[in-house]
Amino acid sequence: MIPRNAMFILSVLGCLLPAAGSCAASPFPPGRGPALRDRAAGYELTVLVDGVPVPSYTHDGDTYVLGQLGARYTLRVSNHSDRRIEAVVSVDGRDAIDGRPADFRGKRGYLVPAGGSVDIDGWRISRAEAAAFRFSSVANSYAARTGSAREVGVIGVAIFPERYLPPPIAYPAPVPYAAPRDAERSRAEEGGAPPAGRSAAPSASAEAQAPQARPGLGTEYGEAVSSPIYEVEFARANPARPAVLLGARYNDRDGLLALGIPVDGDIYGCGSDADLRRTADPFAASDHFAAPPAGWRRACEWR
Repeated sequence: MIPRNAMFILSVLGCLLPAAGSCAASPFPPGRGPALRDRAAGYELTVLVDGVPVPSYTHDGDTYVLGQLGARYTLRVSNHSDRRIEAVVSVDGRDAIDGRPADFRGKRGYLVPAGGSVDIDGWRISRAEAAAFRFSSVANSYAARTGSAREVGVIGVAIFPERYLPPPIAYPAPVPYAAPRDAERSRAEEGGAPPAGRSAAPSASAEAQAPQARPGLGTEYGEAVSSPIYEVEFARANPARPAVLLGARYNDRDGLLALGIPVDGDIYGCGSDADLRRTADPFAASDHFAAPPAGWRRACEWR
């Protein structure tokens, strides 16, 4: 039995990923980021703070969630289907495992059992720990401190169902017959052990550009939290294209109001940051973990 909140890291083995130049056309509409909803086709993304889902809103075809500066959050990916899935997770355009620009074609993801869910605490530091997801200013976000804050304010989850392999055909055993004594002895001495099966075992241990001056929230590389994982084999049904792309855009109250989202029943005009928020792409880029930004300390002190 797999615990509902256990995390597993996948190696997509046995799958031949096409070269970047041979991939199918991008699934995202031209001129804007992908339309992101937090649930579709039996899969669901939930943003939790202290175990409680944060307020969410549907606006202009997208799901938006309300964050609060300094709050630590967790991402829960739920699989209501009858097949295991791989969930490749992106926060602010950065892969949740290696911290590099997110690309669902070649990145690893988390295994979510059929009818189950996993909680993802942060960017991976090692097989035993993760750096917590924590709402911060854009300037202090992990994306801004390690490269670019262009995709800040967006969470994405690419869903890959497991490739179905039909069970082997069971042929009836041959009808026994009375064999000669020498043949019977020879047959008894023949045979060999079947090849050993493969199984996954728990692991024994589980400089950035200047940040842009932008309002609203980003996600920082937070304190180290316990988050043990181990690797298993997984073959995608379609190696290059996810079955579903879940996601949500996030910001603080002022930022959502600037987008025209009726937080607390109020509506304000759009702000200068609106277009960036609306078009942020969780997978903007096409066996490493997330490198900490300059100045990060393993034991952080929080207010």
